Amino acid sequence: MPAKVAIIGSGISGISAAHKLIANNCAVTIFDQGKNPGGRLGLRSLRNSPFVNRPVDVGAAYFTISDSVFQEKVDQWQSLNLIHKWTDTFHVFNDYEITTTTGPMRYGTKNGLRSLAIHELAELTKLGVKVLQERKIEKVISNLNSVMVDIEEFDAVVLAMPGIQAARILENDEIANQLNKQNWASALSAWFVIDSDTPKYDAMFVNNHEVVSLIINDGKRRGDNAPVINVITNSTYAKERLENFANYLDEVVDHALEIWNIQSEVVEKGITRWSIAQPSPSVRIDLPSNMAIVGDAYSDNPRIESAWLDGVAVLNQLQVLN
Repeated sequence: MPAKVAIIGSGISGISAAHKLIANNCAVTIFDQGKNPGGRLGLRSLRNSPFVNRPVDVGAAYFTISDSVFQEKVDQWQSLNLIHKWTDTFHVFNDYEITTTTGPMRYGTKNGLRSLAIHELAELTKLGVKVLQERKIEKVISNLNSVMVDIEEFDAVVLAMPGIQAARILENDEIANQLNKQNWASALSAWFVIDSDTPKYDAMFVNNHEVVSLIINDGKRRGDNAPVINVITNSTYAKERLENFANYLDEVVDHALEIWNIQSEVVEKGITRWSIAQPSPSVRIDLPSNMAIVGDAYSDNPRIESAWLDGVAVLNQLQVLN
């Protein structure tokens, strides 16, 4: 009988863990409380002509590559035309001076980063993985020979979510208390459309600013040159405004317009909040042999690549399957 494994979370780390477990002859069920998969691969669709239903990334902004294992996956995505190279050069705004910085190649997608999660889950479904979206898990209990996920019994469970979220569903108070020590930054993510050509910048890191931390030219990121801009706030600004975040849309957009010196009219805009946006690197705690927790929080450099790689390494934790 194949081992029966539950994965809670359909983000990047949960998806890569599912691939690893299926390759090791496990029977896998993925649970996710959200309507859409992808975790922090946030996406919104524009409402107005001429960009009706055009996607805008409002969560993770892009990804980079430094590891050969992730490179193999990226090569696969590229061969399927799911992704494209975007840019290796960002501008930097610091005390109203603008410079440039060159780094690794950033990759974008035509249909939003969430489209990668949708593709991967479709592939996993073909391999026999059961994917249950809008299925909120209330309780996880680890016993000697099994794990109860609500009322269903599994041989093992993978918590593919931030530790502070996992703490809410674990019956073990000692483990939950340790997971609650994780530190996560918050962010507000706004987007807007202007009635002129797309600005010249690909993206801009914004340093020492009271509101903004990153501005992205979504038209260039997406590759269609639509005049769509995405703005990410810093954590300090966001954390104090999470409850009434929609009230701060105009303020966030106005700061982005000023920084990029955009004089055009804004014809559509919106904002979302991420109370759990970016982790500080965390030490993975000891868990029972039939439980694992995966995600980018357990890397010195939290990002999409590290989330994928942590899922790939899931069997290092699930000693019950070895």
